[in-house]
Amino acid sequence: MFDHADLNRLYRYCRVLCDQESDAYDLLQAAMERCVKSPPRTAASEVGYAMRIIRNLFIDQLRSSARASFEPFDEDNVALDFDLASLESTMLDRSELEEVWSEMTVVEREILYLWALEGYSTDEVAGHLDKPRNSVLSIIHRMRKRLKERFGEAQSAG
Repeated sequence: MFDHADLNRLYRYCRVLCDQESDAYDLLQAAMERCVKSPPRTAASEVGYAMRIIRNLFIDQLRSSARASFEPFDEDNVALDFDLASLESTMLDRSELEEVWSEMTVVEREILYLWALEGYSTDEVAGHLDKPRNSVLSIIHRMRKRLKERFGEAQSAG
């Protein structure tokens, strides 16, 4: 059903969602059990199907444990003033990256993972997360803005 590369990709996705490595393994295990019990209808969508299960399980876990709070998002008052600079061009050392990563919300980490690492378009990310495209764009914009505020000098020098 899944090869080694697929399982590694799914684990990375779990790790993005979970703070702890052990939680990521548990989430992947639960998702694989669901995939075995109820396989996707087409083989072409196995990884996408598993990612959807992982995300739904993660949300279920959050709701049941009430570990995280979701901030309300007012889509009507969103200013979309994007520049074309990409997050990939930001140069950070490992400790700075770990610090920035730990300050991001789960939703921000998930969007960054899907958009920057997996290479999904903002439309695909929005579809995957069941969010409007403008919400995804706004979150990306706010992440860029925070990075520019924090590392503005390093970006202009690099």
